[in-house]
Amino acid sequence: MDIDRTPTIPSLIDSSTRYYLQQVLHKCGQHRASIYQWALNIGVFVVFVVVVTLVLYFCYKTKKTPEEIQQKELEDQAYVLSKIRQYKQERQHSASRTTMTGLPVTDSRAL
Repeated sequence: MDIDRTPTIPSLIDSSTRYYLQQVLHKCGQHRASIYQWALNIGVFVVFVVVVTLVLYFCYKTKKTPEEIQQKELEDQAYVLSKIRQYKQERQHSASRTTMTGLPVTDSRAL
């Protein structure tokens, strides 16, 4: 007589009930994952819409009026003209110098 002496683990539920519970828990996990996925997608969409809206609003509010654009152009022209005048004055000043160092010229024969 050969008796199998491996200990059997006692089970409070039968195998078909265990299989059914495992499948139900697996479906619950899938359902939870799909809800998380929808929530994440909706959240990302809302953040995207808010960012785009803020950028467009900021661009609209910071847009210059035609008067401001004209004023800026006049300021730029005045700046360029002042730089041209400054350059001309420097050229006239450097042309009036007699030496490279700007020191007065003395007659070497007078010494």
